[in-house]
Amino acid sequence: MLDQYRRLAVFVDRPSPGAFLWIVMESTEDPAVWLDLETGDDKFDNWIDAHEAGNAALLAYVEDELTGPANASPNNGDTDEEDD
Repeated sequence: MLDQYRRLAVFVDRPSPGAFLWIVMESTEDPAVWLDLETGDDKFDNWIDAHEAGNAALLAYVEDELTGPANASPNNGDTDEEDD
């Protein structure tokens, strides 16, 4: 089984002036398509605070901070190996 390196990013959105939200996103196999993984519940007064909170959330997706977000690839949907 090969490791799959996840392409994760933090984006900061400003839904209204003075209100900033962070979003953790992951790129799909099509690098032009990104999926929302998690959005912060709290609004921040400034961009940097939202960004720092989003980065903290992103780190929850990383098992080892030295290697980054590498996950084992799934076994084509099979959860158990069969010995027939």
